[in-house]
Order: sequence, then C-alpha cells, then structure tokens
Amino acid sequence: MHRGTRTAHATPVPSPTWETLAPTPAPTVTVDPAPAPDALCVNGKAVLAGNDVSFAVTGDCAEVTIAGNRIIAQIAGSADTVLLQGSGNSVTIGDMGDVRIEGNDNSFVSGAIGSLQIAGDRMRIDADGAIGDVTVNGNDNTFSATGYGTIQDNGGRNVFG
Repeated sequence: MHRGTRTAHATPVPSPTWETLAPTPAPTVTVDPAPAPDALCVNGKAVLAGNDVSFAVTGDCAEVTIAGNRIIAQIAGSADTVLLQGSGNSVTIGDMGDVRIEGNDNSFVSGAIGSLQIAGDRMRIDADGAIGDVTVNGNDNTFSATGYGTIQDNGGRNVFG
C-alpha cells in the first residue's frame, strides 16, 4: 500500500486592516425649562396645589385656592375670594375681595383687598390700594397699603405701613 502524502492547499487569509476613526461626539441636547402649568379658572374656581411649582391664571376668577409650599402663583386678573394655605409661597394677583392666608413666610402682592385674615408669621402683604378690615393672628408680619379699615392685631411686632 502506498501511502501518499497529501498536500493541502490552503487559501491565504488576508490580514485585517485597521482604520482609525475619529470618535463620534456625544449628542447634545438642549432642554428648555418646562413652562409653568396654566391653571385655568373652571366654573369660576381655580385650585392651585402642590409643592415647588408655578402656576398662572390668565384672567379673573371668582374663587382661588392656593395650597402647598413654595408655590409661585401669578394671577393676571382679580378674584372675589382667595385662600392661601402653606408656607414660602409667592402670590401676585389683581384686586381681591375676601382673603384668608394661613401659614408662614408667604409673600402676597396685589391690588386692593376687601378684607384680610392672617393666621401665621412673617407674611409680607403689599397691596397697591387699600385693605379693608384686617385680622392678624401671628407675629412679625409686614403690611403695605394706601389705607386700612379696622385692624384687629392679635399678635406681636406686626407692622402696618
């Protein structure tokens, strides 16, 4: 028997070639701050509630309730009644009827105010007009108005200018 030697003919494999590519830059994203939610006055009532949020009401609204902490509320029109509950809130509004504010460290800029009840400390009320009857149950509150009705001050260190 003859054993032959087999010769294998292999197909040559080309060497890999390497290409240097420039790194692909990461995509850039520009994010605009989210617009403030627009709280609409529905059936004469607006309820603005939450923490660390901003709201805008674009016209007059009969009844406005603002409840929460660190809310920024801008109300372009006027309101018959306003209730603000919470702390660290900043409210800008037109003329108002009856206003009740419960909490601490709130800022309120408005037109004339029919009547005002405060239960809390360190409020700043700045009315561009007169404030009717005022009842204050709290301390270190500051009021600015062109005039006042009857003032019942049940606290200490409240300033009426």
